[in-house]
Formats: sequence, C-alpha cells, structure tokens
Amino acid sequence: MAVHFNKAKHQYQKTDISSSQNNDPVEIVKTMVNELRKSMKIVTLHTNDKNNRISRNKHFSKALVIIYTLQTSLDFEKGGEIATQLFQVYEYCRQQLIKGFRSQVVDGIIKAINALKEIFFENTYIQKQNV
Repeated sequence: MAVHFNKAKHQYQKTDISSSQNNDPVEIVKTMVNELRKSMKIVTLHTNDKNNRISRNKHFSKALVIIYTLQTSLDFEKGGEIATQLFQVYEYCRQQLIKGFRSQVVDGIIKAINALKEIFFENTYIQKQNV
C-alpha cells in the first residue's frame, strides 16, 4: 500500500506544478478535485469495457487516493461548517465510486462528478473560502 501511495503522491506532484507552487490552498484543492473528476470520468467511460479494465482499475485507485487525501487534509477547527460539508461531498463521491465500480452502473459516479464541478468550478462561494 505504501508503494502505491508514494507512486500516487509523485503523480499528483507532477500533475500541475504551477498551481501548487503558489501555495494557494484553494487552487491546490481545485487541482486535486479536477484530477479526481478526470479519474472518475475514466472509470465511467471504461465500465463494461473489458479492453480497458487495467485503466479503469488504475483510475479507480487513483480517485480513491485523491478522495482520501482531500478528506484527511481538511481542518475542521479552522474550516468549520464548510470543512464538514466538503467532507460529506468527498464521502459521497467515494461511496458512489465504489458502488458504481462494483455494480457496473455509473449513474451515481456521474452525479458525483457533476456535484464536484458545480461546487468547485461554478460556485463563487468556494473560491472565496480557505478550504
């Protein structure tokens, strides 16, 4: 497990160096959420496609690592209600991802992807908060 975590951590560090270099926590979280959305999308696209099972499994694992990282990086003391709400959103994504992966039904994953898009990329409130 440690090998996979280190590999995933290295991958995220390579993903978008420019946004993490400015140390803006909102931009770092948005970058991670964007990567989460991409991985979840790939899981949905490769569901029921036996030729892309390895890619589907890889992105399923990647998405779970991102969710875990987002959940464990929340500061509930400083973040208050928004931290609690973000935890719930991340947990919803995790549950839908696992459910969709097991059942081969992607509707819940698609809803979770859309919720992330709405919260992080279409909602000006989250852009003004310190996540």
